[in-house]
Amino acid sequence: MNIRTNQPGRGRSLHSRARTALGAGVASILVLAGVALVGVLPASAAPTATGITITTQPTPGSAFLNENISMGVTLGGSPTSGAGGDVVTITTPTAGCTVGGTDSFTYSGTNPMTLDGIKFTAGTSCALTATDNGFTATSSPLTTLTAFTTASKIAFKTAPPTSTQADTALTTFTVATEDQYGNVVASGAGSADSVEIVSSCTLGGTVAAAESAGVATFSALTLNTVGSCSITAEDTTAPDTAFTVTSAAITVNAGAPTHVAFKVAPPATELSINTALTSFTVAVEDVANNVDLTGTGATDSISVSSPCTLGGTDTATAIAGVATFSAVTFTETGSCVVTATDATRTLTVATATIVVGEAQTSLTITTLSGYRDSPLTLATSGGSGTGAVTFSVVNGTATGCLITGNALSATSAGTCIVTAAKAAASPYAPAVSAATTVNISSAPKALHVVGIISKGKTATATITGYNFYGQPKIVSNVAGFSVKVTHDTGKTLTLIVKVTGNSKVGVHVMTLTFANGDKTSVKYSLH
Repeated sequence: MNIRTNQPGRGRSLHSRARTALGAGVASILVLAGVALVGVLPASAAPTATGITITTQPTPGSAFLNENISMGVTLGGSPTSGAGGDVVTITTPTAGCTVGGTDSFTYSGTNPMTLDGIKFTAGTSCALTATDNGFTATSSPLTTLTAFTTASKIAFKTAPPTSTQADTALTTFTVATEDQYGNVVASGAGSADSVEIVSSCTLGGTVAAAESAGVATFSALTLNTVGSCSITAEDTTAPDTAFTVTSAAITVNAGAPTHVAFKVAPPATELSINTALTSFTVAVEDVANNVDLTGTGATDSISVSSPCTLGGTDTATAIAGVATFSAVTFTETGSCVVTATDATRTLTVATATIVVGEAQTSLTITTLSGYRDSPLTLATSGGSGTGAVTFSVVNGTATGCLITGNALSATSAGTCIVTAAKAAASPYAPAVSAATTVNISSAPKALHVVGIISKGKTATATITGYNFYGQPKIVSNVAGFSVKVTHDTGKTLTLIVKVTGNSKVGVHVMTLTFANGDKTSVKYSLH
């Protein structure tokens, strides 16, 4: 439709004027004389390359298979760079040759553009073709493409699986001796090496194989530890023993459950009647004794039974294949067999024997204090029967707490935490005391006076004890008492003593006062 205006000199059609006024790709609405005119014009395409040339021939000109190759190209025109811009694709026109590595490059915005990381994976004399926007350029052929023949490493050519079942052969995987570019060394040195598989997980089946044409095949290897495992292949043939490679993590699941087993066994020693067993656990396991963490038996119901009368809770549900029992009691004495059974499916049972006896009376440690430099003989009260009493100790605030027989010693003042145990002796079960705090003092302690002290005479005497230091002040409750300390060993004080008063003979007391105010007293006889 042509619409002309009535204005002189304005004879161009509105259609023509609209084409001039509207930019490409813009939709416009013109309203004239009540008529709407819509114009939609296509957007112009983004600029693309108008040609491609190879400005730098492939480097190196003689490459090994899988060796990185680079080359330079120049794009003609004004191509678009960055995301969505021109893309240069690399192929090969040469029969028998294949391209690997990086084979597609987005235009960088600069010419010449370097293409790096191209590889040939097959071929003996190959050219490269660079293509963009329908334009192509072909390089000169590389003169040689030959596999390197010197062993450089070993690698998994076919990787082990990422998951498996315990005690079941892994799907077949292969290990190869390779050159520095990842090519298998198919002949010569390194092509017939022996390879062994090792792992921190338990292995089974065939763990070693000899290479054939550089490749060792494993098809009968098992992993028998449930959880996350990896395997390491080691070249065991000199001089390639430094070659190793480790797989990705392999998730090992337990096999089908076959039996239950005590993972934490009930106590084998004698148990007191009506006393709950210490916690024990029963696991659902496969033939290789792996716990069924997530499989068909992972949440089975487990029960325990005995010919002896049981009390408490005798059924528990497994969590991740393990059922925990902490409230089982026996209400009669004797040698009792406990049987653990899977109540959900038929599996082989587990058994344990527990001797149940009468409870002893309460066992108590009665020695509660001592001195650092003197071993303290421990004593108890309570308990029943003829079982032997033993002691154990841990440091409290003191250091070096030690039990030797029934004697407690420490290397510093403070507290030692002592526990006594009285062994079972029919008909009594064993007994254990509460953990008891024993205080160890570093204060001086006088024990005995050795020597004869007579009225009116000067005598030499010795005070024995421990934790002595310096020369204490010594007084007595008798008139005319005088003393001089001549020697101190820490455990003995040597004295020169004289009593001139009219005191009665008999037993009297010396009181020792040390420089820091510590005091101790000791009895002596006056003749």
